[in-house]
Parts: sequence; structure tokens; C-alpha cells
Amino acid sequence: MQESSSEQTVEVATIRDEAGVTVVAQPKGMVTTTVTIKSKGAVSIGTLPSVGDFSGFKVTSAKISESNDDFRTAEITAVQYDSL
Repeated sequence: MQESSSEQTVEVATIRDEAGVTVVAQPKGMVTTTVTIKSKGAVSIGTLPSVGDFSGFKVTSAKISESNDDFRTAEITAVQYDSL
């Protein structure tokens, strides 16, 4: 593996009063983790990190390029869905 990155997001449900002021902000029940892995040489989907149980997993993009000058490179992006 050459490089990896991860970003987590949680959607928040809000309730506002008549004046538009938020009175309740509550996280929704799902955490979305986007993972990107860049590698050089052999590529394995098993490289994607998995922490604990998760309710869904989807590879959103995979790109492999090869040239005569260097080893092949790959970039895999996946989304993992976890319950709060």
C-alpha cells in the first residue's frame, strides 16, 4: 500500500422553531466512512480497513493503470456504512 485516507460523516436531523432557530439537533443512525487506498504493485481488496461490524460496504471506484516504465498503480475507493 502506498497511501490511504479515510473520512467519516454523520448526517444530523434538525428541528427549527417558527423563527428558524434550531431547537433540536440529533444525529441520524448511520455513519458513512469513505476509504481511499492507493497502491503500487499487486492490488488486494482485502487491504480495505474494517473496524468492527458494519451493515454495508460498496466499492465506488477502482482504477488500475500500468506502464512499461514502472509497476502498475491502483486506486480503490469504497464506502462503509456503520450503525451509531
